[in-house]
Amino acid sequence: MEKIVKIPITFHDIVNVLMWDDDFNKDNVTSRVPCGKKISYWLARAFTLSNIKKYADKSQYALAVYYKESLPNTETTLKELQDFYLGQIKSLKKSLKNNPISASLDLSAFINPTKITVGVMPCPPVLMFVRVNILCDEAHGELRKLYQCGNITKSEYFRQRRELFRPINRFRSEFASSVSEAGKLARSLTEKKTGE
Repeated sequence: MEKIVKIPITFHDIVNVLMWDDDFNKDNVTSRVPCGKKISYWLARAFTLSNIKKYADKSQYALAVYYKESLPNTETTLKELQDFYLGQIKSLKKSLKNNPISASLDLSAFINPTKITVGVMPCPPVLMFVRVNILCDEAHGELRKLYQCGNITKSEYFRQRRELFRPINRFRSEFASSVSEAGKLARSLTEKKTGE
């Protein structure tokens, strides 16, 4: 894989931090859906495999073919996620702007930003995924402002937050399944080779 770059990111809610990196969970608790850090590593690996020209063995060839075919769909999904979160941010900001109280309140006291530095390979799918996480955090911040300004109830906030996180969580889960499927394919070719 290529060189790793450090990207500083500020998340404005602990939930978004935990979605990015399981290391921030207390007591070594991990989510059943792989964290963003793991997904970004897998995306970098998929990108690298989809672009190699010489193959070490049959399993690497199979992985390269698999990711050459599946990575364009993954990138399309990431672009759709970016568009979804940009739309959510625009809609939530518009709703907040319609509340006259929001302009007179300083909500920064309610926000506890967490600054982290993520090390990623600078390739299109990884950077798209990082951007999706940043946009999700921004949309979540706007939703939280709506709740704190009294536009929505607490139950509406939690319901809408679940809906806001569902697309990115679905992507993480589906991509993890894709990586697992690719791994099974590579192992099956390796087992055939050793069994011959």
